[in-house]
Amino acid sequence: MIKFRENEKVLAIKRRHPAVLIISLIPVTIFILIVLASMILVYSIDIEVPIDNIKLIILYILSLFLLILQQIAVVIFINYYLDCWIITNERTISTELKTLFSRNVSSISHDKIQDITVEVKGFLQTFLNYGNLQIQTAGEFNKFIFKEIYEPYETKELLFKIQKEYDKK
Repeated sequence: MIKFRENEKVLAIKRRHPAVLIISLIPVTIFILIVLASMILVYSIDIEVPIDNIKLIILYILSLFLLILQQIAVVIFINYYLDCWIITNERTISTELKTLFSRNVSSISHDKIQDITVEVKGFLQTFLNYGNLQIQTAGEFNKFIFKEIYEPYETKELLFKIQKEYDKK
C-alpha cells in the first residue's frame, strides 16, 4: 500500500493503454476458442460404448488445458492492472508487478527530474495515442519508464507543469 505525504494530492493515475491488454489476450483467446471447438467436436462424435472412456479422458485433458489458459489470461490482466504510475503534486510513484507475489514500488521527487522523453513507435501507437514516457532523474534511479501509457505527450506536459509549480515552492 502506498502512503501519501501530508499535503500530497493525486493528480493522475496512468496505466498501459487498453489496446495493450487486448493485444496480449488475443493469442490466449484464440487457443481458448480452439480448445472449446475441440471439446465440442470430441463430445459430438458418436463412438461405440467401449471407447467412451477415451472420449471422457480427452475431454478431461482439454478441460485442464482450458483451465491453464484461463489462468494465463488472469495473470496477463493482473499484470496490466497492477502496473500503474501515480502522479502527485510532490512526486511520481511507479508500481510494477515483477511476479505474481512480488511488486516493485519506487518514487521520485519532481525536483530530481532532469529530462522527460516520449517514444511513440509505429502506426498503432500513433493512431491510438499511446507510447513510452521516460523520465531521467538525478537520483538513485536513472530512469523511470511509463510503458505504453495512454496520452504520453499530455502526461509529459502535466509533469512539466507540476515541476514548475514544485520549483516555485
